[in-house]
Amino acid sequence: MLFLGIDLGTQGARGIVCDERGKVFAQGTCNFGSLNTSCKEGQYEQAPIMWWNAVKQVITECMDSLLQTGRKPSQIRAITVDGTSGTIVLLDKEKRPLRDALLYNDMRAAAQAEKIHRYAGELEKKMGYLFNASFALPKVLWIKEEEPYVYEKARHMVHQSDYIVGMLTGEYGVTDYSNALKSGFDLKEEEWPKLLDVLGLDRTIFPSVIPPGQGIGTITKRAAVEFGLSTDTVVAAGATDGYVSAISTGAVRRGDWASVIGTTMVLKGVTEKLLCDAGGSSYSHKLPSGDWMFGGASNIGGRCLNDSFDKEQFEMWNRGVMDVIPTKVISYPLHGRGERFPFLDPEAKAFVLGDISDPQIHYAALMEGVAYAERFALEHMQHCGAAVGNEIYTTGGACSSSEWLQIRASVLDRVLKVPEHTGAAIGCAILAASASCYGSLTEAAGHMVSYRKIIEPVHRLIAAYDQLYQRAFQAYKERYRVTVR
Repeated sequence: MLFLGIDLGTQGARGIVCDERGKVFAQGTCNFGSLNTSCKEGQYEQAPIMWWNAVKQVITECMDSLLQTGRKPSQIRAITVDGTSGTIVLLDKEKRPLRDALLYNDMRAAAQAEKIHRYAGELEKKMGYLFNASFALPKVLWIKEEEPYVYEKARHMVHQSDYIVGMLTGEYGVTDYSNALKSGFDLKEEEWPKLLDVLGLDRTIFPSVIPPGQGIGTITKRAAVEFGLSTDTVVAAGATDGYVSAISTGAVRRGDWASVIGTTMVLKGVTEKLLCDAGGSSYSHKLPSGDWMFGGASNIGGRCLNDSFDKEQFEMWNRGVMDVIPTKVISYPLHGRGERFPFLDPEAKAFVLGDISDPQIHYAALMEGVAYAERFALEHMQHCGAAVGNEIYTTGGACSSSEWLQIRASVLDRVLKVPEHTGAAIGCAILAASASCYGSLTEAAGHMVSYRKIIEPVHRLIAAYDQLYQRAFQAYKERYRVTVR
């Protein structure tokens, strides 16, 4: 049996085909033509048709590669798609986008988030989060209030992955637990709350919600013909990119923690009970098992290297990292304005304390800055009541650098375990297999995840980084809306 996982991130689409043992047979990638179609500062939008065109190219690449292995696209049993958390688009009655999608990092709906917060106390207390501008529901309300001519034509509110599922199956009215969370869905009662009525929102445009991995429908005949797939191929409910990236690490049992550093940083851990974060930056997704996945998604991450250095030169700069660390530079290398985890501050900006005139030091300092933020996030999880063990499962683009892994392990003073196949796409494939092949997500991950690297902290760096981290935390408190511990 084969499974196809499709990941929609900030910068492009990725796909992977594997079997029920996690062996990979084909992969495909396609970058988006535009990362932001909005020209306004602080606003981030993308055209949904660009997502679909990228996905089509990814599927085509995967199918072409699969054929070269002697296997057929028709052997693919299930497909799952993920998307960025909080990204939404409104569709008309013909299932066409009424405007470009508002992305997860678009913070224009701050006033709407505050309005929702005034009415959502009971739901926020129950779910353990606070509505903020990165959530999907404030974005829907912003469109209703600021672009009523768009809202009045809306017949479907869909998340990024929902749109692709619709293009594959014709079904646009179903989403999953994790995408629905930031749209206000009550995961405890498993229903859309009365809050929608209080806000004057049309609940008929909101989708039905099912557990990740559960089948939504089979692909259309048109899609089957275009990609060579069987019309019996099932498209199952996906999840947000952070959710499936955590799954890809194998962190699916109680007490497991996954740190995913790609364009941004996502931290997720499995807990038996739903935990609450008084500061509102963390929240819990619901797993198919009924356990909870606690954590959050930051605006900081690997993109800081892309902002300052040519990607083609990363390998060169990596070779010199171990010669200059610890750099003694303290930074919080945000891209743009605003932070959402492990603290909420819509006005947060990047800062650097120290001399970065030497590009080698600058490069290493950015890696350290992300590592300090990662430690801050883990400590915040502990402050919220979660247990964090000595091993952290990790994935994402940052794992391609062994030097960065050594920095992170030393800053965290923990062992890092890197899966053989990293990224959200393989997490989607595991999710696709969980219901159509295995009896549970835990069973699927147990059979499909193996590890290629186990990174120990560098002894000489642990004490030095501990002191530098304390300086970094003090700098965070001085500049950002950080809850003092």
